[in-house]
Amino acid sequence: MVEGVTRLEWPPMRPMDIDSTFVPYLKELVRERKQSIDLDDVTTRRARMKNKRLSTPLTGTDDVVIGSRTVDVATHSIPIRTYRPRAHKGPLPVILYIHGGGWMYGSPEQSDSIAIEYCARTQAVVVSPEYRLAPEWVFPAAFDDCFAVLRWLYENKAVLDIDAERVALAGESSGGNLAAACALEARCLDQPPIRLQLLNYPALAPDFSSAAYQENEHAPVLSAREMIYFWQSYLPSHSNRPDFRAAPLHAQDLVDVAPAYIVTAEYDPLRDDGIRYADALSNVGIDVTHVHAPHLTHGFMRAWSESGGAGQYAQDNCAAINTVFGR
Repeated sequence: MVEGVTRLEWPPMRPMDIDSTFVPYLKELVRERKQSIDLDDVTTRRARMKNKRLSTPLTGTDDVVIGSRTVDVATHSIPIRTYRPRAHKGPLPVILYIHGGGWMYGSPEQSDSIAIEYCARTQAVVVSPEYRLAPEWVFPAAFDDCFAVLRWLYENKAVLDIDAERVALAGESSGGNLAAACALEARCLDQPPIRLQLLNYPALAPDFSSAAYQENEHAPVLSAREMIYFWQSYLPSHSNRPDFRAAPLHAQDLVDVAPAYIVTAEYDPLRDDGIRYADALSNVGIDVTHVHAPHLTHGFMRAWSESGGAGQYAQDNCAAINTVFGR
């Protein structure tokens, strides 16, 4: 047995060796999820997630100013949530942080703790878009919203007093998908290049035959069945090679895309997505850092304040951002 690791029985999967500092968080999460809700009952699942967020106290807000505004596009307005270091003035670097939730769930408010952590540890402005969700809005709605906000940040840098020379993208799970897609599309902008795409356990292609999907068919936090459902809801009519903005792993041209910092987790059907993307980017000369978390599950970064193991990966996230921002 590895020191600092707890073996958990999880039939019908093989036993899992979990970071001991993460076990209490995981057990509580599993307990909550046993109050099962049918995958098709989107309304009830969203309500439960919102209620959980409202009952969770936030920390670190004394040093961060949280605000909100909208970004207007031709057909609608996109709400954004902003986080700014209280003590710092003048143009600051900016992180476009895109929340996860299978393209169907979540909101900037429900990801406050992560955005606050990024803001406080990097002393950068963090902007989180409330993009349109599936199944009401399928691809490319979520991508269009996120990319519109990225374009707006470049074109309206004075509004948030940001430094357009220092822009990073960050996202987890489906948010990592959207961040990667925005990094690919950003090459068409006549703007300074993205400094970093930070992708935490990203969903990058609907390739359900991978070893990770097979090994984690019944994984806690995110099962293969759930992930397949999310993909089918977001991309209901995908071909064998879908649009790269939906499936960045299928992009034919990766040249000149932003440097990447990719985190994968062992007990996660998305594990191989991140591994394959790191390899693909590296093969065309993109600077890639791939960090693998061998004793953690999908979504572990949300336990950053409760698990020493998860917290270290969150700190490393922020260190990577600080490096590209010249801090």
